[in-house]
Amino acid sequence: MTPPISRRELLAAAAVTPIVAGVACQQAETVVSPTPAKPAAPRVPKHIVILVSDDQSRTDMGCYGNADCHTPNLDALAASGARFDCGYAVVGVCKPSRSAMYTGLYPHRNGAIGFVPVRDDVATWCELLKPEACATGMIGKLNVKPLSKFRFEKWVAPKKVGDARTGDEIAAALREMIDGFAGRRMALVINLKDPHRPFREPLRDDDPNTPIPHDPAAQSIPPKFADTPETRAELAQYHDFVWRLDQTVGRVLAVLDETGIAQDTLLLMTSDNGQSFPFAKTTLYEQGINVPFLARWPGVVAPGTTSRALVSLIDFLPTALDAFALAAPQPLDGRSLLPLLRGETAGVREFFVGEHTEHLSGKPNPSRSIRDARYKYIRNYPTAEDFANNVLEFSMTWKSWIKAARTDVALRQRMQKLMQRPPEELYDLEADPWELRDLAEDPAHAPALARMRAELDGWMRASGDPLSAG
Repeated sequence: MTPPISRRELLAAAAVTPIVAGVACQQAETVVSPTPAKPAAPRVPKHIVILVSDDQSRTDMGCYGNADCHTPNLDALAASGARFDCGYAVVGVCKPSRSAMYTGLYPHRNGAIGFVPVRDDVATWCELLKPEACATGMIGKLNVKPLSKFRFEKWVAPKKVGDARTGDEIAAALREMIDGFAGRRMALVINLKDPHRPFREPLRDDDPNTPIPHDPAAQSIPPKFADTPETRAELAQYHDFVWRLDQTVGRVLAVLDETGIAQDTLLLMTSDNGQSFPFAKTTLYEQGINVPFLARWPGVVAPGTTSRALVSLIDFLPTALDAFALAAPQPLDGRSLLPLLRGETAGVREFFVGEHTEHLSGKPNPSRSIRDARYKYIRNYPTAEDFANNVLEFSMTWKSWIKAARTDVALRQRMQKLMQRPPEELYDLEADPWELRDLAEDPAHAPALARMRAELDGWMRASGDPLSAG
C-alpha cells in the first residue's frame, strides 16, 4: 500500500508554490474580539465530474506539447486549471484500470487483475457514494463487473449516445441528467470512447484552419516507433479521433456552463490507459500508463497551473469521499486530491507503482513498475511464451515493423525486448523520457537500481501482492 504523507512533507508544503488561486486578504485596523476566530472549514466542491477518454497517452494533446494533435477545447481546459505531467493509470489495460478507479484499490487488492470481476467484499464507487450525500451518474461504457456492484442512479449506455463518440448526443444526455438530479450534489463519470480503435470511420472538418483529416506525411514519429507508411497512416487516424474527443469535451464543457454548475464543480479529465500502439497500451512503459490528467476547480485551482505531483486514477474515489464527507470501510490505495488542489501539500505520494498481470491475448505475463521523481524501474516475470497482446495482433503499425526489422537491427532488438522481456529494466526519465536506454546493467546506476528494487519489494510486501517474494 502506498505509504501516507510524511510529517516532513507536510511541514515542507508551506514552502511550495500553492495550486490554489490567490485570495486577497485585508487586515482590520483594530482587533475587536478577544478570542480567535474559528478557522474556516477546508473548501470542497459541490459537484465532481470526471471525463475519461479511452486509450490516450499523456503526450497526445496540444497542451502537453504535441503539435500533431488539434485539441483546442482540452488545451483551454488545461489553461483554466491544472495540468499534471505525472498522472497515472495503475495498469495499461482498460477493465482493470477502470476497476481500480472505481474502488481506489490496486488490481491484486480488488480482485480484478484482468478481465474478471471485482471481489464481492470490495466496496465500490456506487456503494460508497450514498444517495443522501450525492447523486451518481454515468454516461458511456461501464466496462467493469459485476453489474450488481456498479449501480449508478442514472446510467446512459454507450448505444444511446453513438457508442459514446457522438458529442451532441452526449451533451444532451448530460443536460438531461443534471436536470433530473434537480439541484442535488452530483458525482458524474463520462466515459468517452475516442480515441479507441478501430480507426475505420473517416473524419472530416470543413474548417480550413482545422487539420482534419491529419496528413500522414506530416506526422511526427515518436522516437520508439519505426517510420513506416502504416505507422504514419495509423498515427494520422489516431490524431483524427483525438480531435473528435476534443470536440465532445467542448460540448460537455458548454453544458456545464449552460446549466450553471461549472463554478461549483471539480472537473477532472484523464484516460483509462495509454494509446493503442506498440510500447504503450498493455505495458508499464510511460506511453502505457502515463495519461493526461487535468483538473479545473474555479476559485481554488489557479488557471495555468502545472504540477509534477504523482497522481492517479485510484485517487478519484478517495477524492469524492473527501468531498462528500464519506468514509471507506477499509484503507484505500488512493489518496484524496483535495489537499493537493487547495495547495495544502506538495504531493500525495513519493513514488508510484504500476501493475500488469494479464490481457486478452496469450498467457499471463505479469510485470510491476515503480517510478519516483526521476527513475522508472520495471520488474518482469517472463514466461516461456512471448509477451502477447491484441495491440500487436491487430495493428498495421506492428505488422509493418516486422517487415522493417528484417533490415533495421536496432528496431529488431527493440521489438525482441518487448516480446522477450528482461527480468529488470531501469530508465532515467529526466534524461530519457521515451525509455530508449535501459540502465539496469549500467554499473554507474547500480545504486539507483538497488534503491528502486528495494522500494518495489517493500510496497509489494506491504500491499499483499501475490508476486511478492516474502
